[in-house]
Amino acid sequence: MLLLLSLFPGKAFAFPDAKADALAVLPDRAQTSLTLRMASALEIGADASPARAKPAAKSGKRKQRQPTLISAERMTGQTESVTRAEGKVELRSADGLAFADALEYFSLEDTVEARGNVRLIREGMELSGPYLKMRLADQIGHMEDAAYKIERTLTVKRSGNALSEAADDAPALRTSAVFGIASRIHLEGENQFRLENSTYSTCRPEKRDWYTKSEETRLDFDRSEGEAKNATLFFQDVPILYTPYLAFPLSNARESGFLMPTYGSSTRTGLDFSLPWYWNIAPNYDATLTPRLMSKRGLQLGSEVRYRGHYNRSELRFEYLARDEQFNDRRYAYEWKFQQNLGGGFSTSFDWNGVSDDEYFTDLSSRIVQTSQRQLPRQFHLNYNREGFSAQLRTLRYQTLNPADSNSNYLRQPYFLMPRLDASARRMLWDTLDFKAVGQYTRFSHPTLERGDRSVLYPQLSLPFERPGYYVTPKIGLHMTRYQLTQRRAGLPETLSRNLPIFSLDSGMTLERDFTFFDRQWTQTLEPRFYYLDIPYRNQSAFPVFDTGLADFNFGQIFSENRFSGYDRVNNARQLTVALTSRLIDPETGSERLRAMVGQRRYFRELKIGLPNETLETTKTSHFLAALSGQALPKTYIDSALEYSDKRSKTQRYLLALRYQPDPGKTLSATYRYNRGVQASVSSSAPVKQIDLAGQWRLAGGWYAVGRYNYSFDTSRLIEGIAGVEYNAGCWAARFVTQRLETTAGKPNTSFFFQLELSDFGQLGSNPMSLLRRSIPGYSKINALPDDEADTLFPTETW
Repeated sequence: MLLLLSLFPGKAFAFPDAKADALAVLPDRAQTSLTLRMASALEIGADASPARAKPAAKSGKRKQRQPTLISAERMTGQTESVTRAEGKVELRSADGLAFADALEYFSLEDTVEARGNVRLIREGMELSGPYLKMRLADQIGHMEDAAYKIERTLTVKRSGNALSEAADDAPALRTSAVFGIASRIHLEGENQFRLENSTYSTCRPEKRDWYTKSEETRLDFDRSEGEAKNATLFFQDVPILYTPYLAFPLSNARESGFLMPTYGSSTRTGLDFSLPWYWNIAPNYDATLTPRLMSKRGLQLGSEVRYRGHYNRSELRFEYLARDEQFNDRRYAYEWKFQQNLGGGFSTSFDWNGVSDDEYFTDLSSRIVQTSQRQLPRQFHLNYNREGFSAQLRTLRYQTLNPADSNSNYLRQPYFLMPRLDASARRMLWDTLDFKAVGQYTRFSHPTLERGDRSVLYPQLSLPFERPGYYVTPKIGLHMTRYQLTQRRAGLPETLSRNLPIFSLDSGMTLERDFTFFDRQWTQTLEPRFYYLDIPYRNQSAFPVFDTGLADFNFGQIFSENRFSGYDRVNNARQLTVALTSRLIDPETGSERLRAMVGQRRYFRELKIGLPNETLETTKTSHFLAALSGQALPKTYIDSALEYSDKRSKTQRYLLALRYQPDPGKTLSATYRYNRGVQASVSSSAPVKQIDLAGQWRLAGGWYAVGRYNYSFDTSRLIEGIAGVEYNAGCWAARFVTQRLETTAGKPNTSFFFQLELSDFGQLGSNPMSLLRRSIPGYSKINALPDDEADTLFPTETW
């Protein structure tokens, strides 16, 4: 039953012990009456967890008081003055809940004092301690000897790029909690906390493997910022890092300040220590300054500036070493990338790279690139793109690197494009004819070799005939090329030209059948394709070779018109290419499970066009191609390819790759590569034979093993070796990885990586994640959620 009592101002009241709880409704100050009623817990509401609210923006106005409900075993008090409650006290408001052994509520001040087993739950936060004093509406007060738990929602993008605009890179949300204790927690308004003599950790209290201990900590959840003074980082109760000031994000948003230091070791740099400082200039603009101390080299300064707007983006990196103690000179590297949408179909971009010397990447293992490079591009693009027409103006130069101790062949400087203009147009005529025209003008520049201008125009006309199950497409075209040479070999004319009519006929069909295999329905396709090509012979031995090479012979190239890449050579042809593809499809999902392909060319005319020093094949057929890829068995994937020479009755090259991945964090792969050299070459060098083994596997508990073994049998040396272990403890993870890499200079470089990752807080040590993802197919981050494979701890990693 319900008992209603109406009281007048100034009157005291007493409520005797009762079996049922008492519920007090505290009205707004404008009201002068106090109403009490008796109710059961069911009538009050059994749910003790308030709905989690989003942090509200701070406002200068004082919040309007909300109705407050109090239930207890005993209550006494006076209207407009004080209400006292004892025994299983529960206070409910619109913002949350409070529990205590005893509680006093002061109506005029809207203040509550609670003692004994106090718990405060509101807006994703829970505090517990022996004493609490707080003004409810303003959320201002303090709690003594408190333990806290605060939940926060992190936004994660799968690519790891916080500014990614890709449609398939939608942000995912996950909840993370932080725990700690403090001698006093000051509540300084909504979402504002100040902690004295406190700890902070993402580990649960019963297994607090790591934590920070600080003299004073401020948590601002409106700005997602945390600050700590005189902070010490403890791991397994051992202090490992001290800082007089520490700023850290309360979300995965980018924040200015020092990032966690990284350290490592390699045979070329010695001990390697970096302390990055991050500057969050604007939501789309940031910078990172990285002092890097190498025991064998000296102090290097690195910087990175990134900008992304609606119509442009830019990225600038620079590294500078005033004096290399082993090189005895200054050293530097730079990279500048820029893209701009000019509107009206126009856009522009440039990519400018350079280093101080040929050995820079080899010696310093630069962070600008992941692997050593020997051709650094410096290029500019101006693009135009409209429906049916596109054009591009391009200039390209290179810095060519030839390390002095390199055991590889000397790398010749390629031709500069100064400039190159490409244009293409396409249009349907009378809804039946497909017209396409491709044009190119290039000025080739080189300090010592032939140079000049090359103009190409290739108009084409095709008649596609498509029906369900098959298609036939005849095509004719005229390939026109003209050279104007400014520096040439002796005896050659200044002007050269070539006009080649080209005819092709492409046809194919698709057949399907349904069948049952192991009580499961499957669909199999049979897709034959025939491609006939006719190009007359023109002697091209006098033509220079500016940018042309022999294209890789594969299933993409076997249906192309030219076996060369570039326009300096166009092969003669009267040939028929026949290929057969079969796919295994799951009819329930439409996904392709397995694909097999075979193909070969038949030559009706002898090949006569080749590159200098190339020996042409004289057989009537090309090499035979075969490939098989897809999911061969449950959790098992295969990718294989074969190129076989009928003339030599030998395998020219083949690839066999297997990968077994039953679960995330468990993957094993094995790859074998065999290559006798470029197709049609008569090089006497030994064939390339390499094996590549890689894997990640859970051993026991949270322990994982990672490794890679890439060995070359033809050179009898290890190309790359990786070995390491990982441990996942839930709120932290550790990785120890060692790498031995054969460099372009012929001298192996050994590196060591050790990383301690404190979940949703930071990282210590050198980060091997990019190395492991590049080297181990199917590698998974062991302490990431299944849909979160990106590093989300630092702004420089989430851009």
